[in-house]
Amino acid sequence: MRINTFCIQRILLSILLCGISLVCYSNNSVVVGLFRLTPCSDNPSEYCISVNKDAVLEKGHETLRIPAEIQTKGKTYKIVQIAAKGFTNCCFIKKLVVDEGIKTVGKLAFNGCSDLCAVSFPSTVSSLGECLFYNCPELKSIDVNKANPVFDSREQCNAVIRTSDDAIEQGCAGTIFPKSVSQISSNAFSGCTGLTSLSIPKWIEVIEDYAFSDCFRLEEIVLPENCTLQLGQSVFDGCCSLTSFNLPAGDISFLQNPFTNCENLSYFTVSPSNKDWRTNQENNALISDSVLFAGCYNTTIGSEIKRIYASAFKGCRRLTKVFIPAGVECIDADAFSNCVNLVNVEVDKDNKVYDSREGCNCIIESQSNKIICGSSAAVIPKSVSSIGKYAFSGMNTPAILRIPDNVLKVEEFAFMRCNSLCQLVIPANTKLKANSFWDCTCLTSVVYEPVNKYVKTKNDLTFDNSPYLSCPSLMSISISGENVPAIEYGLFVHQKSE
Repeated sequence: MRINTFCIQRILLSILLCGISLVCYSNNSVVVGLFRLTPCSDNPSEYCISVNKDAVLEKGHETLRIPAEIQTKGKTYKIVQIAAKGFTNCCFIKKLVVDEGIKTVGKLAFNGCSDLCAVSFPSTVSSLGECLFYNCPELKSIDVNKANPVFDSREQCNAVIRTSDDAIEQGCAGTIFPKSVSQISSNAFSGCTGLTSLSIPKWIEVIEDYAFSDCFRLEEIVLPENCTLQLGQSVFDGCCSLTSFNLPAGDISFLQNPFTNCENLSYFTVSPSNKDWRTNQENNALISDSVLFAGCYNTTIGSEIKRIYASAFKGCRRLTKVFIPAGVECIDADAFSNCVNLVNVEVDKDNKVYDSREGCNCIIESQSNKIICGSSAAVIPKSVSSIGKYAFSGMNTPAILRIPDNVLKVEEFAFMRCNSLCQLVIPANTKLKANSFWDCTCLTSVVYEPVNKYVKTKNDLTFDNSPYLSCPSLMSISISGENVPAIEYGLFVHQKSE
């Protein structure tokens, strides 16, 4: 899940005056004044709490206490969970206190609480979902009760630390990194819009996937000299204010490009003392040996490059033109996904592995006749027999797309998140793999031309192998000339985990 906006609609929230409570019942939930309580799926005698968005609220109350027990009309409700997204956009909260007895806090529970400054967690909390404080720009204070056996906030660090492995689980713009902490967990600072500059101390050894994703205002990243540091996948994904990055000397490794979807990044510098990494002549790519790991919208792929690594240009929305020189021998899947404005793709005629035949604006694997990278201006040649993973992922396709007859296979995620696509026509000899059109949110109808070898009835499109998971607008599929409402058998019903 990625949220790329500062302007989320705000819900007026505060606490009702003491003594006022309203109880009603709907869909097994109970509304008590400010809160909505829902029975837990694993234990119906315990409840999950969220905000009652229909309550009449005042602006003046700025401290929210989330109770572990509510008594009303002679009944006691024991609360052990805070719902995923349960208090989203509660913008007037400045201080949040979670009561003793709450055990679990769901993903994105306080997303968009734009005035939130301070949070206190009890000793009973043992499970925290990801991105709890996404887009909470004012948050600078986080405290965990000292009796908590699972988490701590040692040395007033303003973070939630997993005590068992000394890893930061949740951070904020006010976080200070204690020397006893060596790891920053996945999504720990995701959506931390109050963070404008970041200095990683020398004792941090691992930063996991997406740890600082969607920190929209982050302009500067400073890594320590001569450190040992492993950066996971897309660590700084979506940091759109980042324009440059300096890589110092040290043992610094990347699992994949840390800067995916950093659309304004255009300049790299690398310390002359760094033995593993360098930049190109134009200082707009990160290279190790002859492998290009991270590029920018203005990168020129040099003649010395032999491999373009997975995600190297992922999310370069300003990238419009790509030239693949003769020496490139390997282009990983996903290397150019989400390059929505890519329209001009050319491969050097002397390249022995890839080509861009007939001015197709695609990269084609010559031996297999498979498109491995498309573009928004692609014209699929008749000699092409398959479309590879992520080939058109996130790109602008026509609103009405008919797969050409010569294309016999469309691989997983080939057209993932092509949100300009509305109608799709599949020829009789074409086989779609699972998730081929995953998360195409505007796709409304699919027609299988009679008689498709691989799809003859709706039973051939089960949930497990459906090409259309997470396509919420898909309402009809025509199979062998018969229209079948997609909603009847849930081809697109894919509930993303909270």
